[in-house]
Amino acid sequence: MHNDANSPAVPPRPGSPPPPSEHVRVTDREELLELLFANVAEALLLIEPTGRIVEANPAACAMLGRGKSDIVGTYPWEFVTSASRDEILESLGRVEPSGPVSVPCTYRRASGELGTMDLRLSRLGCPKRDWLIASCREITEEKRIQARLPDASERETAAEELQRLNAELLRQASHLREVNQTLLDSEQRLRLAIETGRIGLWVWNSTDLGNVGDWSQRMKEIFGLPLDAEVTHDMFLKCVHPDDRTRVDSLVMQALAGANGGEYRAEYRTIHPRDGSERWVTARGQAFFNADGQAIRFIGTVMDITERKRAEEASARLNMELERRIRERTADLERINQAFRVEIEERRKSEASLTRTQRLTQTGSATWILPTRQLIWSDETYRLFELPPDTKLTPELVASRVHPEDLPVYLQAFAGKSDDLHFGHRLVMPDGYIKYVEVYATAVRDDAGQIVEWAGALRDVTSIRQSAEALRASEHLARGQFAALTRTLDVLAQESNPERLLEHVLRMIVGRLNGQSVSVYERSGASEMDLVATFEDDRLHAPSKDLSLGKRVTLFTETHPVWSEVLRTGVDIVIGEIDCDPPRIRLGSRENSPWYPWHGDAPHDPHVPAIYRRLAAMGVVATLTVPTLIGGKLAGFIGIRSRHKNLFRASEMELARALAHQAMLAIQLTRLSRQSREAAIAAERNRMARDLHDTLAQGFTGVIVQLEATEDAWSRGLLPEAGKHLARARELARGSLQEARRSAHALRSQALAEKNFSEAMDDLIKKMTSGTTVIGAFTVEGSPWPLSNEWEENLLRIGQEVLTNILRHARARHFDVRVAFEPRRLRFELRDDGVGFDPAAQSEGLGLIGIKERVELMGGELTIRSAEGSGTAVVASLPAPYHYSGFTP
Repeated sequence: MHNDANSPAVPPRPGSPPPPSEHVRVTDREELLELLFANVAEALLLIEPTGRIVEANPAACAMLGRGKSDIVGTYPWEFVTSASRDEILESLGRVEPSGPVSVPCTYRRASGELGTMDLRLSRLGCPKRDWLIASCREITEEKRIQARLPDASERETAAEELQRLNAELLRQASHLREVNQTLLDSEQRLRLAIETGRIGLWVWNSTDLGNVGDWSQRMKEIFGLPLDAEVTHDMFLKCVHPDDRTRVDSLVMQALAGANGGEYRAEYRTIHPRDGSERWVTARGQAFFNADGQAIRFIGTVMDITERKRAEEASARLNMELERRIRERTADLERINQAFRVEIEERRKSEASLTRTQRLTQTGSATWILPTRQLIWSDETYRLFELPPDTKLTPELVASRVHPEDLPVYLQAFAGKSDDLHFGHRLVMPDGYIKYVEVYATAVRDDAGQIVEWAGALRDVTSIRQSAEALRASEHLARGQFAALTRTLDVLAQESNPERLLEHVLRMIVGRLNGQSVSVYERSGASEMDLVATFEDDRLHAPSKDLSLGKRVTLFTETHPVWSEVLRTGVDIVIGEIDCDPPRIRLGSRENSPWYPWHGDAPHDPHVPAIYRRLAAMGVVATLTVPTLIGGKLAGFIGIRSRHKNLFRASEMELARALAHQAMLAIQLTRLSRQSREAAIAAERNRMARDLHDTLAQGFTGVIVQLEATEDAWSRGLLPEAGKHLARARELARGSLQEARRSAHALRSQALAEKNFSEAMDDLIKKMTSGTTVIGAFTVEGSPWPLSNEWEENLLRIGQEVLTNILRHARARHFDVRVAFEPRRLRFELRDDGVGFDPAAQSEGLGLIGIKERVELMGGELTIRSAEGSGTAVVASLPAPYHYSGFTP
């Protein structure tokens, strides 16, 4: 049973109905004494020296026929009839601790019936209480038996029975003394434990709150009371702190009323009567009840817990302070963690940005820890080496990817003494692909000066190397094309004899491609070719005026793997080798294409072996066969012969293709010159020269401008800008090549074939001014009406010519083009803010002549306004066709 631990040990208030005694729990050694006292079969009475009975066991109550409450507090002479009060007190006074005193007496039961008992008195000898215990044996029946015995034999039998009964009583008394001694020993040990533990003890044996309780010395010390003080319940309550007094009194009354089986527990504060100091105590007690449930005894203990309470309060304060500090520290840690989270997020973003940067720049980072041979790579480094991210890295694995020819350089670099490394080498991928990388590394040394770590970066420069090679090839091609076209234009502009145009073109082909000779073939059948002309020994061999030798040769078969593909595409260039048996060929415009015999297994022209022998005698070992087109169809071939193998690179093949078209153009011009009148020949020559000048020359001027910008960006290490200029140069070169083909085939401008005039003009300005200091702008005003193909072609060539002159000579910053669609005319204005020129003093070159001729062909007027230092304005005013001019036909 548990109650509040803050209840004091005070006497019960009379009149409160206690619970039945069978509900009282045995909680300590005194309770054990109570149980033993109650369960002895012999009647027992606990008597004070004054004769007052303080306790009676159930056997005594049964013998006297009275309840326990009727016996406790009474005196023996109230029911003993054979002795007076003084005799009884005298008998009690004669009892010594050394041994019991037997007194036979007559008594009266509650029913009035008289009985006889054998009363044995023994003194307990308690340290602080002088008590006597009366052991009462009922002998009434024994006396009656003795009285009824008629003779001595019966008396003898009765005496024997009496003797037997006395022996049993002596045995029970001895047992009772042993139990009593055990109880005394237990009580002594309990008191010693209580005193040692500094525990106060109280015993209250009265139902009257006004009676004095039996408090131990330690109990009085705890409450600050004098050792000789007689403590009552009211005195006890005065020692309890006013704030706890009502609660403690209520807990005491509840225990005495039988709540919780009479168990009492409380913790409360006390007030010292003298100095008013406060102390904390914890109290535990137990109320005992009679058969009627009335509280007859209240015992318990009190212990001073002030120091524990102070420690608890100090601990609570410390805990509160600790909690406050923890809260503050937690808040600080949260701020620190937040800062860490922000820093981590920033680092994560930085790492993600670094990863993206490494991916974009194809640069990977790497660390090599020499003592542990550990390699730490970034994701981009794994991609660069084409290894999975979970690959176990070793220096041997890395070295195995280095190109065998570059391995000595790689090993020597890391074995040297330098702290900073910068070198390049090649990597061989599993599929045989070659990568070029640049390595930047720095050494980390220990305290002894030994290199313990290399940290650096690897950059994939394969595309840069390829771009550089492509740049050189493109530059070579562009410059070759430009030089060839310039020379062709010069020839077309100056050569009065059209018959020599083909000779000039072929001579240029031999010179630009370092060839031994060149031949021109025209297709006359499915697989037959007519030899038109041969340029050899610096002169043209044309056997007849119709440019035909009068005989045909079969250079290929339609089922041949190489020639059939050339017939299908019309663009593939064929490389041949003569100094092998049999001669062989392959598609030179396709990398790593296979070799095949020149004629395969099919029969061929009997003249061909003689041609092979003649070429071999001249030292020719390789050939380059370039197809020529007319109207998009294969029209023939240009055969270039060389004394060197592997001479023809991709750039040279593209140059050969462009020059082949010029040769075909020269052939067509030669034919036209022989079939038309002299005036028609001159007009056509001028038109072709103008067309070439207005297309190809301007286009290649843009190519050269972009290439020069590329070289400048390359020299300054601006690789992305160099790549952009290179891409524009390629685009312009391809456009010029298409224009060359268009000129050869008399087709419309490729730009106008894909776009209308406004879009083509705007695109032309952007392409030619990109990467230059000139800022171009194109504006369309009014409601555009459709232009004929001839007008769109002429206007685009005029704009191209003017823009070319600006890029070459004007040193302008702005170039503005405006097309105004008016009701009755179209105004085409081109203005710049360059250095200008004097139109009257300037000798008209081919460009201005071409502009004037084109404007006149459209029926318009051309105005040129310029002065030195004030820019130039070129204005073409063209009449609108009648169905757009507002007139009705």
